[in-house]
Amino acid sequence: MDTGTITRAAGSAGDMENRLTEHTAASGFADSGFKSSGFKRSGTRLTGAVLMLLLIATVSSVAAELAGVRWLSQWGLGALPISIVLGMALVAIPAVGRLRMDPGAQRLQGWVQKYLLQAGIVLFGFRLSITDLTAVGWPGLLMDSLTIVVTLGAGMLIGSRLLKLPMALVVFVSVGSAVCGAAAILAAAPVLGRYLHDGENEQQQTQAIGLAVAMVAVFGTLSVILYPQLRIMFGLNDYVSGIYIGSTIHEVAQAVAASDALGSATQHNAVIVKLLRVMLLAPVLIVIALLLQRGGRDNGSQSGSNQGAKMQHKIRIPGFVLLFLAAVLLNTLLQLYLPAALLAQLRDLCHGASELFLALAMTALGLNIHWAFVRRAGFRPILLAGLLWLLLILGGGFLLMQLQAAALI
Repeated sequence: MDTGTITRAAGSAGDMENRLTEHTAASGFADSGFKSSGFKRSGTRLTGAVLMLLLIATVSSVAAELAGVRWLSQWGLGALPISIVLGMALVAIPAVGRLRMDPGAQRLQGWVQKYLLQAGIVLFGFRLSITDLTAVGWPGLLMDSLTIVVTLGAGMLIGSRLLKLPMALVVFVSVGSAVCGAAAILAAAPVLGRYLHDGENEQQQTQAIGLAVAMVAVFGTLSVILYPQLRIMFGLNDYVSGIYIGSTIHEVAQAVAASDALGSATQHNAVIVKLLRVMLLAPVLIVIALLLQRGGRDNGSQSGSNQGAKMQHKIRIPGFVLLFLAAVLLNTLLQLYLPAALLAQLRDLCHGASELFLALAMTALGLNIHWAFVRRAGFRPILLAGLLWLLLILGGGFLLMQLQAAALI
């Protein structure tokens, strides 16, 4: 083939390409989503989501490893509070800050924070059973009930009336202190969020969740260090000491750590009473939602605000709360029909999955915290969490001391 033939063929190919380009533009095919810029945007979103997933998974893995370090586990620092602290720390890195602004990363982060959280709460139900109610008798149930009612009431009064904190932050700190720490705060968010507007947007409520988790983790860790000395100060026996720790400490892991040096009987009672307190989470959230709904309706009738009108609808219980209760009931039934070894393996599997999902959700939450919000909140949230902590460890110890002296327990 000679040079002229090659030149003519190249020219024909060029003309064909030009005609194809003109036809594509004229037909509008170029605007149908197949532009190179569209591919770039889609690829960028996918890249952002993948990078965020890798970041969340890496931070959660590091948190799990740190939670297994002996001196950290002795303080009751589990993977959940470590995850959120690491996430909050990484926000200060400029590259992480830029990644948080990516649309794909934001969607992935929101999905993890919402759906893996709910799955973790549901699977947490397999750690509990109805038979736990009878394991420690009425003193454990009485102390758990009194702890929740008094702590919630005091938190609402001090936080909203005296410290003038936003209602969302008040509720999250109070629920976390009264029931079961970070897990209670994360479970409360989707249930109570629609009633806690108080002039705040969704992003500000997310900041309140992260700040509440951090405060509860700090004071719960202090409890682990102090409980052995407090037991001596109040003069409590092994049985009552377990009730004291389980009914007043924040996290399940902290209950295990605080009672580790106090004997097996104390630790057994502490964990059972603590798990019983966790079981009361679902009814507590329902009651708080009803109270907030009624308060919003009353405000709406007095001021005619749109917020009051929104509260007129019936309260909706999220499906994951019902599934949590179903998991507790199913776990109770499985105790009757499954061999002990198989049941133990099933519980370990559910417990591991629950810890993984909750750690991922906590990491996503920590990465969503803005330090500007923490600075604006100032000292008041710390004061609220500290006062509720003192109420728990001193008020609970004094009450149990009186009950023990009266031979009621």
